[in-house]
Amino acid sequence: MRKALLPALVSLLAVGMVGEWLPGAVQNAAQKSKAGDRKPAAKALTEEQRVLHLIERTSFGARPGDVERVRKMGWRRHLDEQMHPERIKDELVEAKLKGIESIHLTNEQIAALYPPPVVLRDALKAKGIDLADIQNLAQGANAEMGPGGASEEQRKMRREYIQAMRELGYRLPQQLVQELQQSKILRAVYSERQLQEVMTDFWFNHFNVFAQKGADRVLVTSYERDAIRPNVFGKFEDLLRATAKSPAMLFYLDNWQSMTPNRQMPARRFGNRRGLNENYAREIMELHTLGVDGGYTQKDVQEVARCLTGWTIRNPLRGGEFVFNPVMHDRGEKVVLGERIAAGGGIEDGEKVIRLLARHPSTAKFISTKLARRFVSDAPPASLVDRMAEVFRKTDGDIGEVLRAMFDAPEFWAAESFRAKIKTPFEMTVSAVRALGAETNGGPQFHRWMAQMGEGLFLAQPPTGYSDTAETWVNSAALLERMNFSLALASGRIPGTRVDLKALDPKAEPKTPTQWVDHYLAVLLHGQVSPQTRSTLDRTLKDAQMDRAKFVGMILGSPEFQRQ
Repeated sequence: MRKALLPALVSLLAVGMVGEWLPGAVQNAAQKSKAGDRKPAAKALTEEQRVLHLIERTSFGARPGDVERVRKMGWRRHLDEQMHPERIKDELVEAKLKGIESIHLTNEQIAALYPPPVVLRDALKAKGIDLADIQNLAQGANAEMGPGGASEEQRKMRREYIQAMRELGYRLPQQLVQELQQSKILRAVYSERQLQEVMTDFWFNHFNVFAQKGADRVLVTSYERDAIRPNVFGKFEDLLRATAKSPAMLFYLDNWQSMTPNRQMPARRFGNRRGLNENYAREIMELHTLGVDGGYTQKDVQEVARCLTGWTIRNPLRGGEFVFNPVMHDRGEKVVLGERIAAGGGIEDGEKVIRLLARHPSTAKFISTKLARRFVSDAPPASLVDRMAEVFRKTDGDIGEVLRAMFDAPEFWAAESFRAKIKTPFEMTVSAVRALGAETNGGPQFHRWMAQMGEGLFLAQPPTGYSDTAETWVNSAALLERMNFSLALASGRIPGTRVDLKALDPKAEPKTPTQWVDHYLAVLLHGQVSPQTRSTLDRTLKDAQMDRAKFVGMILGSPEFQRQ
């Protein structure tokens, strides 16, 4: 396995595998969606498949040795351990995160280091950098510096810009989001608290906030750290309240500007957006709790918006905090989903709405459906969702108990659920690093691959976040991009990421190409490979010898590795 594989052969293998994907992933997902209430298949998973299935669904992929470790300790003990992240030591990831400054700072400290554009513009002008458009300056700082990249004028602009920022004690604007992305990648790759990381990703996507919207550039770091992460296994009501009071959410969906139309506030503070704003009220019902078919009306949207007037932010551009402003609040009587909220209330009006929505039967079903879709299949069985929703209602929305009910369910362990989910770009890239036992700094060069595949971290603009179903991620162009990533990773061509493929080699070197195939399929896919993929890999060995990196890259790009 030392000779280079012909580029045409790489393309042939990639196209062959794409052909496998499309009917197996998209069409099956569509059929299952129509079926809805299908029953678990009679065929049972083997013990190794059960262990691998649990690891793949509750982590960002198995590392070398994980399957054997979990098999020895038992899947129930492993799951119980993961459900209590506070009991798991995590020194490695903590050491890797220690040097990422911004993720440890308060909003106020971040705002001081990464000031808003108007403050930055004035400060730079005082240093002799007088550019009409601060965005052009940032683009100059981002320009590629290699041959054929940035011009001499752009390089000069970059040097002056960086020097001025250092003298002012500021950080480069793009660095803030890059550090947040880096920390997420490092946690996914290295943390021993894998289920907590999976759930943090799930809930952030559920309560999505776009990091590039104005003040949210400063506010999203604490949003994930302080509102999402501590509540991923707790009561749903607590999680909902934490996100509702988060400055990041208040700013993203404009509730910080929402106020009773009966009062007029200074235009210099609220611009042209004075009055009631229904954005957050609509999304908290449609996306966060009840679901689009949850039984609410446009009148309910208006009433919820009235209840949440006065939930605002003090100094958002300077890292502000949540405050309730009674002057902005509508103190009239409201009726939400048939429940009367008496006149004369204050912040408690919003608290009542959160409690009502969190405990509503439609919320129990909607949240259970989303969890089952993430952990079981794109079209989860109605029988499973119903049982999960019942646990949700009986426990007042205890997320941990709902998860336990799901993991104990026969539908989760059904053979048809095994590798039924398509990994998102984030899941795929970090799982490949974990599978190889590789090292990464999680930097921009690594993140760029995810962005090219359509999943830039913290960069989903709509409140719906990113899709969790196959039809979004499965198409020929996207799958070829995944293959390109797999080959680049295995070949060591991603800056900041190191791979030692020899560490995966058997003690005794296989003597035939077929033995090499057997070995790497056992290491990376645990022997779980379809006849079609095996045949495709075998065919490539008839015409040319592969080098190790390209062969491993093709296994990582196979349909089996792309599924979980």
